[in-house]
Amino acid sequence: MNLSKIIDRATDFGTLRSRNDLLSFTLQMMIYIVPAVILGHFTDIAIKKIKSDNVFGKVIINYILLQTMFNIVTLYSFILFLPKFMSEFQTTLSGLYFTALYFSMQPNYIDMLKEYMNSLIL
Repeated sequence: MNLSKIIDRATDFGTLRSRNDLLSFTLQMMIYIVPAVILGHFTDIAIKKIKSDNVFGKVIINYILLQTMFNIVTLYSFILFLPKFMSEFQTTLSGLYFTALYFSMQPNYIDMLKEYMNSLIL
């Protein structure tokens, strides 16, 4: 298999062509891993910095809502600007892996949610 076919299959978003061979599948997985890790990591760091500076006060729900909105806007941006890329989030392993990695790279978000839920249960 030549390199151009591998790249073509891996970057043909919205189709299942990347499943035709291991190299195309692997390349497509890498294409989803890199932005998920970078976006998730920087989202978490940015919100953590905003929280440490007490920009929205000391109430944790403000930062939970801020990070939730940031996540929503990020995913919606994918819908607007990269619809074929986004279409795979629910239909392919690569897309599901993006979602799992994106949110798992945000441990501060989970910690804030747990802290908030623990504060509700006295």
